[in-house]
Amino acid sequence: MKTERIAHDGAAEAVISGTPLRVHGMLPEEEGVVEAWRHKRILVGTLKELTKASPSRKTPEELHYLSCSPWQVMEYPLQAQLKQELLADLFAYHSLTVPVAFTPADQFFGYRTKIEFSFCDREGDTEIPLSLAFHERGGGVRRLPLAEGCALASERVNTAALAICDLLRAQGYVARDLKTLIIRESKSDGKLLALLFAKKTAIPEFDVSSVPDLSGFIVFHSTEKSPASVPTKELWRVGDDSLSETIDGVSIRYSWDSFFQNNITMFQQAVALMRTQLTPADRVLELYAGAGTIGLLLARGVKEVKGVEIVAGAVEAAAVNARVNAIDQYTAECLPAEEIDAETIAACDVLVLDPPRAGLHPKLLSAINEAKPKRIIYLSCNPETQARDYSALADHYEIGLLHGFDFYPQTPHLESLLVLNFRAK
Repeated sequence: MKTERIAHDGAAEAVISGTPLRVHGMLPEEEGVVEAWRHKRILVGTLKELTKASPSRKTPEELHYLSCSPWQVMEYPLQAQLKQELLADLFAYHSLTVPVAFTPADQFFGYRTKIEFSFCDREGDTEIPLSLAFHERGGGVRRLPLAEGCALASERVNTAALAICDLLRAQGYVARDLKTLIIRESKSDGKLLALLFAKKTAIPEFDVSSVPDLSGFIVFHSTEKSPASVPTKELWRVGDDSLSETIDGVSIRYSWDSFFQNNITMFQQAVALMRTQLTPADRVLELYAGAGTIGLLLARGVKEVKGVEIVAGAVEAAAVNARVNAIDQYTAECLPAEEIDAETIAACDVLVLDPPRAGLHPKLLSAINEAKPKRIIYLSCNPETQARDYSALADHYEIGLLHGFDFYPQTPHLESLLVLNFRAK
């Protein structure tokens, strides 16, 4: 088969007898032998042999690249070009009158502030010592052992994760006892917070003081009924349960369960662009506020900011962060975004949104259309749902700015900043 383009999910795409076939690990205009199978309404495939390579192809940094960052096979200038084109394509339906800008990454590896490992103790049919692992893309339940961690995480994170795995192995644990290990890193002070999710209901406490840079360690039982790393019961903890990051002179502490940006330097550039869309008289309402990160970084340039977040620990952290940084014009409230009423939205001049990948709830979109704030600043880690949400707002709003940021180099993901201005009739 010969690939034609990159699809919105980041896979190379060809059309076989009228049906799209998508393959991760291939570039546009490449040819190869592919093993394919039907998945819903399309075909998906695995590259078995590359017969014609793109001049933009490069050797990936690690063998497991398809599991974490399938664009490692692509020279970076092409990555940036494709992401800008994909963003423009998603919004092309809306007859854009503004150019789609794009800020490329300034660090290609080691940038992540959070990474999640699985575990395995088999490599194919061979039994191996307990190892960190990633799930194989398209490989069902198969897991790939990670002898050195992952290149998207820093050396500090990988060293700590491997050390924790060594301790678990020494305790006699096997892969079926465990679910995942999450490591979070402060890029400001280098401290690490580790979260172990176990399938076993009892994990006796063990000494983790030998793990370098580890400031806190929390162990949870996590039910096998859910594949996600969600705590069913906390088993034990040592040290801190939060980390602190300093961004543009603002110190932000966030709890173990709070959302936090995964690429700090790129996030700073996105916030700087947000500031250009605000005036000192603006009253800002921020939804999906987390520990207050965006709102606190914007607060000193506006009249007031109200942050709304569903995670209670994050709301408490936001209030503390405002107090520690002497930012009096910031307040925080614990509430699901979809429960915000139109009256509350109408009381603000600017609505700031940074939702999860699923985008905005229909109830929230309805409230926004009723309230009609004069400006919406919408940061998204999923431009597909962002474009979908704009479709629901397009009757009242026009696009003032659309700017992509490469928060996730080596992957097909990007962050998109959309600024909407109320269209007065």
